[in-house]
Formats: sequence, structure tokens, C-alpha cells
Amino acid sequence: MNEVVITDKEVSEFFLAADRGTHLAFLQELEFALQRYSANPSIIPPRIKAHTPSGSTVHLYMPVIDDVYSGVKTLGYNVNSNMGFVGSINVTDADSGALFGTLEAKQVTGIRTALASCIGLYHQLTKFENTPRINCTVFGAGLQAFWHIFIVIQLFKGHCDAFKVNILYRENPMDLEPLLKAVYSQEDAGEVVMEQFPLSDRANVQNCVSNSHVIFGCIPSETPNLLFKDLAVPGTEVEHTYISLIGSYQPYMHECDAETIGRFQGRGTPIIVDSKEHTPLESGELCDSGVYREQLVEIGELAGTTVPTLKCPNSRRSITLCKIVGLAIMDISLSKKLLEISTSL
Repeated sequence: MNEVVITDKEVSEFFLAADRGTHLAFLQELEFALQRYSANPSIIPPRIKAHTPSGSTVHLYMPVIDDVYSGVKTLGYNVNSNMGFVGSINVTDADSGALFGTLEAKQVTGIRTALASCIGLYHQLTKFENTPRINCTVFGAGLQAFWHIFIVIQLFKGHCDAFKVNILYRENPMDLEPLLKAVYSQEDAGEVVMEQFPLSDRANVQNCVSNSHVIFGCIPSETPNLLFKDLAVPGTEVEHTYISLIGSYQPYMHECDAETIGRFQGRGTPIIVDSKEHTPLESGELCDSGVYREQLVEIGELAGTTVPTLKCPNSRRSITLCKIVGLAIMDISLSKKLLEISTSL
């Protein structure tokens, strides 16, 4: 038997050991895949969502049929299993349909989302050229937060002298030891400082948000945690903030408040999304505010353009907002590249 199956552990170990150049290569692969999607959304057919006859488990099958990327991501969720979503990614040869390889889905999902979050930021790195210390705030302390922190630190390597991370957690703080170990095991690891605060600590939440250059939302939440009033605090010395929200993926979920979305709508400033088709239907923030396709720009459309920014009132700060709900082509493209590397070793 010679099937290629890459485990979650192997995926994690590969990306934790990879250098900045490797991370950028995967980021660019992901952007290319999203460009193909933006040019032809039909390469992602409708997904299948159904329960087992017993009703205990919901299964999702998410196909991709393209001349470059082909395969299917599957996920299953049983509320009583205490395992969260469990699944796999099957990559096939686009020409023959033959199986190229299989990966466990958990780590790939976290990594591809973090990389997608950083595509718009990658296009804006020049905005932080004269910023010696980058302040980054992350809502969440789980796997998604872990990979967002690790990858954004890699992204800014060589672009700042120090990196400060504020982790805002709902119930339990993040175990920082594995993250710091991974960060400092990298060559050319710069100065990295991390602090954690509970979301209930409003004073520190506001202080973190008002002084951050990068903000990631990684908490599935029905009540917004990111408020525009915290972004628009007068007197902030931060000139630009890049925000990517990935935690909410259902119409009843909200990561930022309606005022934040309304400000972008009122100024005619596009919000970055992974899909103009899926994001307005699955993101509660966009659903409730009645955001139209014309008020959005896809990640796959960013290359060669100026990434949209919103000027905050009463301050020098500008903001870029990205909202991601996830597309199977992200999983397939990253998995294909990883399989190509693994088979060449």
C-alpha cells in the first residue's frame, strides 16, 4: 500500500518548523487559488449537508472541481463526542480523478484560515514600515488563534523590531508554552511579548483594541466583541489597523458591531471577503446590516489594486476590514501543495 495520508500532527510539525519563505509560498498558493475562484465561482459546487439516519451526527461534503485544484473536504460533528468537527481532505488529480492524497482536516483548517486572513495584510506591509513595534490583538485562545498568532509573527519578520500579542480569552487563557517554543525555535526570532486578558475586562479590551495595528477575531460569538468605539478612540498613535474576523460563520453570530459595518457602508469602503456569494449569507455581521455584493471585494481580487481602507473619525487611524467564512478551495490548494512537498522528500 502506498497511499499518502498526512496526519494533523505531521501538518502541525511541518508549519511550525517552516521558515518565513515557506509560509509566504503557501500564502501565495492560497491567493492564487482564491483568484481562480473569483474568476469562476462555479469551481465550488454546492456543498452537501445531511444528518445520519439516527440524527446523531451532521456531515458536510464540500467539493472543488477545477483544472488546477480538485478534491473534497468532509467534516462530521457529533455534539456528544466532545471532539468538535472531525474530517478529512481528499485531493484528486484534476485530469484523471485519481486520488493524490488524504490529509486530516483539523490543522489544515486552522492554518489555511490564518494564511487567508493574512493575504490582505501581506499587501499592506508597507503601511507599517516605520513602526518598530507591532501590536496585535487576538480575540480567542483556541487553535485558530494559535495559528493566526504564529503566522502573523512570521509575516512581520524583518519588518519590525518587536512584536506584542494581546490574547483576549472568553473562559480559559491559551497555553503559551507551545506557541512561544515554536516562535523562538525559528531562526531570526525577534522580540515577542504576549499578554492575556479575559474578555470581561473591558478596560483592557478597549486598551488593546485602540492600540493595535493588527486584530484577529477567532471566537464564535453571538454578541460582538469588537466595537467601533474602541477602534475610534481619539488620540491613538496607531495610524493603520488591519482586521480579519474568522470566528463567526452562521447568520446569528457576530464578531463586530453593526456600527463598524455601517461605517464602511456609509463611506463606500469595501469590506474584504473570501466569497461575495457565501459571506453575506453566513456572516451575521453582514446579514444584519444588509451588505450588498457591490460593497465587498474578494481576496482573489486584491492583487494589483489598493487594499480598501476606512478613515476613522476624530483620529489619524485608518482601518481595513476582512471577513472570512471559509471555502473548500483553501483546504484543497494548501493540501495539494503540502502533498507535493511530502512526495518529493
